[in-house]
Amino acid sequence: MKANFFLLLLFVMGSISFARAQYVNEKPIAELDADYIRIWSDSGPLLSSKITVRVDWGQGGRTPQITDDRRRPISFNGMIAVLNMLSKEGFELIEIVRDSKDETEIFYLKRKEGFIPYTDSNSGDAVEYDSGTHSR
Repeated sequence: MKANFFLLLLFVMGSISFARAQYVNEKPIAELDADYIRIWSDSGPLLSSKITVRVDWGQGGRTPQITDDRRRPISFNGMIAVLNMLSKEGFELIEIVRDSKDETEIFYLKRKEGFIPYTDSNSGDAVEYDSGTHSR
């Protein structure tokens, strides 16, 4: 009985840690101050079929990867998983362009109109949305 409880506890803890928000430059993706972003994949961990993703929103400097709350790059099963995650964060796909130099696909996304990011009611940093001007 104790073994079953322990396994259940490990499963729940693992599920909770996986459900944490994704970050770019230590900022939650939903809180990026950009209406348009560009993403592309890097190869993931060595000998793995997973990918990591870089995000450019005009910030300049080195283009950061999507990370967890401990600044570790998150590995995805493919670009569809990334697009689904970004859709939940308030972005929609507008175009895919193939770079002829290195054969990578670059995905351009736009923030959904009227999207209000989910924030914890205890945190005071919610993004205000004005329905009259359709802006944040």
